[in-house]
Amino acid sequence: MYVNRVKCPVCGVEFDTGRKEFSGVVTCPNGHTFTVIDSNTVIDCEIRDWDRFAKLPPSMQNAVIEIIQSGKIPEDMQTLMRRLREAGIVVCT
Repeated sequence: MYVNRVKCPVCGVEFDTGRKEFSGVVTCPNGHTFTVIDSNTVIDCEIRDWDRFAKLPPSMQNAVIEIIQSGKIPEDMQTLMRRLREAGIVVCT
């Protein structure tokens, strides 16, 4: 059994989802339904600054494109994606 603790944004109660996937729609014990997104998940990302993106090594460019297409950020790429978002090269909503 997988246990992922989440906190309801409406009533503040913390509970275990009991799911393998952390992302998705969950309902708290008090009946409030909300969406939880794993920090390793990216939704609706795009490359905004192609000039600066082109300065990255080709292997890194390919890795970023794979992340955007798959929607999942591997542990070893989280720092890179965070920096690209902070710099405005990649934008995720």
